[in-house]
Amino acid sequence: MTVIEQILEGINKGRAMYGSVHGSLATADEIRAAETSELCLGDNLEYMKQLLERGYEGAFSLIYIDPPFFTRSSFNASVSVKDAQGASHKVHHLAYDDKFDRSLEYYIENMTVRILMMKDLLANDGLMWIHLDWHSSHYIKLVLDELMGEKNFVNEIIWQYKSGGSGKRHFARKHDTILVYSKTPKYRINVPKEKSYNRDRKPYRFRGVAEYKDEGGWYTLVNMKDVWSIDMVGRTSAERTGYATQKPLELMKRIIEASTSEGDLVGDFFCGSGSLPEAAHLLRRRWISCDSEELAAAMSRRRLRKAGAAFVFTRLEESRPCSGRADIEVLSRDSLEDGRLLYKCRLKDFVPDIDTGSIQMKDRIHVEKALKADRLQFADHIMIDPDYDGTFESRYIFDTGADSFSFISGGNFAAVVVDRFGREYPAEIIG
Repeated sequence: MTVIEQILEGINKGRAMYGSVHGSLATADEIRAAETSELCLGDNLEYMKQLLERGYEGAFSLIYIDPPFFTRSSFNASVSVKDAQGASHKVHHLAYDDKFDRSLEYYIENMTVRILMMKDLLANDGLMWIHLDWHSSHYIKLVLDELMGEKNFVNEIIWQYKSGGSGKRHFARKHDTILVYSKTPKYRINVPKEKSYNRDRKPYRFRGVAEYKDEGGWYTLVNMKDVWSIDMVGRTSAERTGYATQKPLELMKRIIEASTSEGDLVGDFFCGSGSLPEAAHLLRRRWISCDSEELAAAMSRRRLRKAGAAFVFTRLEESRPCSGRADIEVLSRDSLEDGRLLYKCRLKDFVPDIDTGSIQMKDRIHVEKALKADRLQFADHIMIDPDYDGTFESRYIFDTGADSFSFISGGNFAAVVVDRFGREYPAEIIG
């Protein structure tokens, strides 16, 4: 098959898959969009189907995705562990595979069905931003022209950065491509202004043209161009999570501010380490995000809690069975006036079940030593469902470093401890 034939076949199969998974939409009298932001662990296709069934058709003012790039590579995340002497060691753990060994056709099929679902979720005046690079942007541009409409193409944004690889047989590859499409011609966009320095940095003194001066010379303000120079998240950056393909908050904020207003709903269905939902929280937008990898969900929860974001965490499937153990001890329970209870608890014991097969060979010795030194350090955070009804829905998230944590419950609660690599352990409640 030629490349064009694979693309066409992938689009056709993706459309057929979309027809088979697209469920019934919510009726008009159902509540369309809750006020609470939401993070989901699970397959984004099934999750988007559920959102449509819950009444989210046309609810999203912005959908941004940073999907696999068809690189045929694997990507890692890193965490730090300590040995008995207190020395820190970086441990590199598989974050996700982007191999798509089956073919370009398979990649196009998977992207097609997801773009169609996102199109249903997008508001008529909304914008869809698809973040790619040289591996696949040319393929997906053709797919988007077909699915969204060539006339609804808005922009090709070039994100230029300094970091990244180089080689002797090609110019250094230092940019990503972000394709922007609308659903209708009546989309909203707020193009920011940027400085444009005058020739020789001297004043023009044109009638009716406002000019300004700074340490670089004289300039005017013009609509921002489609080449954005924004630094990647550096190794020493405060926002760095250790996720290999983490995108900077500055980039996410620019996209959100260009497409939405305060209170609007934004979505990211390949959320990785959670850059877009954190930026949305900081800019007072509601958000809904999803990822299929446990490690990505764990990193997102951690950074969103640190940012002070209020959200509900859900998962589409039960957590993978493991041989580890987590014990939560109830230190006290006090009755409140409304009949509920104030619980004070602590993590008493934790025996993680580490998947060493996902850890680089050279780092496994650090894990072994850290387990012997202090296995509690492998517990990253604790999730609490205060009103557990058989389906776990986290409404409290606590760091494991504190001596104790408190929450209010009707009396029937469930706890899940999450390790440093994203694996979840339903906790045994003691006391």
